[in-house]
Amino acid sequence: MVKTEGIIALVASVREKANKFITEELKKRGITDISTPHGGIFVHLFRNGELSMGEIAQKIDRDKSTVTALIKRLVDLGYVQTSPSSSDSRVTMVKLTHKGAVLENDFKEISKGLLEKVYGGSTDLEREMLVRLLMRVNNNF
Repeated sequence: MVKTEGIIALVASVREKANKFITEELKKRGITDISTPHGGIFVHLFRNGELSMGEIAQKIDRDKSTVTALIKRLVDLGYVQTSPSSSDSRVTMVKLTHKGAVLENDFKEISKGLLEKVYGGSTDLEREMLVRLLMRVNNNF
């Protein structure tokens, strides 16, 4: 029988290993100036083109002050640029620069490799069950 009390430690261990995998893959590609917390920002900007700071915070489930610091770092590194919204100057919009946009293929390859690691040896049904259960756990908070 599987012990179930250690679920939080197990989730933390998986996250730590996933972050290490991502960091190593970025390093192999010569990308050493960004970290795993920036990944979600890139992914959502690749998908959407331009987002407000608030939209990014919601999509990556981080508070606005954390997102502001993450975005500032990406601006300083030249990966994204910010501008006031054309409809509401209180809203800051974020979009990728050319330097940021060219990372899309690297991110896709890293994501593919990470998913292969995560789901290695799992059936489609097992994958679905795992995701459903983790979504339920996440929603319990």
